[in-house]
Amino acid sequence: MNRSEIGKFLYDIRYIILLYIIGDFLTTFHAIENGFGFEQNGLLASLMTEFGMWSLVIVKIAILGVVFWAYRTINSSTGPVSPLLWTFSKTGISLLGLLLVINNMMVIWARVSLFEYVGML
Repeated sequence: MNRSEIGKFLYDIRYIILLYIIGDFLTTFHAIENGFGFEQNGLLASLMTEFGMWSLVIVKIAILGVVFWAYRTINSSTGPVSPLLWTFSKTGISLLGLLLVINNMMVIWARVSLFEYVGML
């Protein structure tokens, strides 16, 4: 993979980076560090308790590695479904990031989780 391919990949996942990686981390960090809330994901909560808040960054980087693997796998396969599958995948992860940021902002500002508000927790 050359520089231009890496640049294309990073451009392709810009919303994943903005929302899921940076946005979720910063809002989670702010909410927990200021006592507004806690990590609702049990696995992540355990990791952060054991290894600190920055372990979330390691998890996000690992997920980014999986996204890169999916990008390479999907885009190297042939057939009509490949571009659609990649578009669906990156959009889904971006929307998950947006949902997590909205949830965290609600915890920070309104002291209620979006997931609790809609009855998912």
